[in-house]
Amino acid sequence: MSPEPAPDADIDGRDWVDIVVPTNRVSRFLPPALASVHGQSYAQWRLLLVDDGSGEPSELERLAGEVPRSRVLHQGASGVSAARNAAIRAGTGEFVAFLDDDDVWPRERLDELVAVLTAHPEAAGAYGDGRYIDGDGRVFGKWTTTPSTQEVFLSGASPIPRITALLVRRSALERVGLFDERLAYSEDDELILRLLRHAPLVSSATIVVDYRRHDHNATLADWRVRHRSARAAVTANIDAARGLGRDDQVELLRRNLRRLDASTAASSTGRVIGELKARRFGPAVRDVWDSVRIAPLGFLRGAVRTISARLRSRLRRHRV
Repeated sequence: MSPEPAPDADIDGRDWVDIVVPTNRVSRFLPPALASVHGQSYAQWRLLLVDDGSGEPSELERLAGEVPRSRVLHQGASGVSAARNAAIRAGTGEFVAFLDDDDVWPRERLDELVAVLTAHPEAAGAYGDGRYIDGDGRVFGKWTTTPSTQEVFLSGASPIPRITALLVRRSALERVGLFDERLAYSEDDELILRLLRHAPLVSSATIVVDYRRHDHNATLADWRVRHRSARAAVTANIDAARGLGRDDQVELLRRNLRRLDASTAASSTGRVIGELKARRFGPAVRDVWDSVRIAPLGFLRGAVRTISARLRSRLRRHRV
């Protein structure tokens, strides 16, 4: 359990973190997510749980009531961006953190991110690495976001941090604006690129989130939809940079688009092989057509890498 501040502590003061949790459901994953907030070693936080048309407002109120310094905001179903924006506007803390309703935070997460961000006053935010967990909380993988400059992140040469691994200064959000509520996907990437056009992001080089993979993740949407949304996020930043006369950022973001197209096309080759093995010829043909249309060279390179890797794997098995 996190230590409790004095009852009259100034929640509007410096060093406070507003924790934004949007949800449109009451699932079995929500209680452990909220418990991981309650268990933070860092004491100066407030929880803002947004009920985005869950249909179970009283149950959300009950669950939030088990967490100190919590508040539930109720609204009709408006989407994750509108929910996050409502919580940001309702908060007053110096920092803002984002927790999805099915993820879990390590105990030291806020301590580590607040410390590194405080040590870098020029930065808009701080981020860390993450682990993948399954529906039962078992770790089955991890990711690392390589510390990089604004230019490297904007160009797409290094993947940008994930919103679930990020702590942001409220002043940075006030400068660049909140989530774009028109985007169905990649709204977090669009905001992070916007932040990066104005200031750097710094790394704690620690695990700051356990990201849960299950059957209802938003990232399971069709790859074409996700690709279009990702392009829209980058294109919006290109247009904004052009409007500000930042030709350097326009060029970096154009490189990002090219890399995005190439990686999307390349990653489809494994899926196509799987579809062919399953004799799902129609989807395989559509995936090949759409991938080649997006980036023909990217698809070809992906095919070569995938086939070569599978051949090497077979050779190793035969040698054994």
